[in-house]
Amino acid sequence: MRVIEDKGGAIAVMLVSLFFIGTFPAIMTLLERRGRLPQHTYLDYSVTNLLAAVLIAVTLGQAGEARPGMPNFFTQLTQASFFFPSPFKLLQLHTAA
Repeated sequence: MRVIEDKGGAIAVMLVSLFFIGTFPAIMTLLERRGRLPQHTYLDYSVTNLLAAVLIAVTLGQAGEARPGMPNFFTQLTQASFFFPSPFKLLQLHTAA
């Protein structure tokens, strides 16, 4: 798992995210002037944001070796059943009984 441990890297990531968050209203205005409906633009933005977040989580979460106390992304995902019980696990328990 990759972890940003120095202040310089963390500040760079925050500045990049601020840049992308700041350009969103300007892009919305530009597309609205060209005749595109704001609802469609926002829907495209939301879906792209979700896909980028999943891609970054999978890519950076699996990069590098797992350390004690910091498992990889998929290992953490399987351990998240304590907080979010899976319906499939409930079905397995029901059919096993």
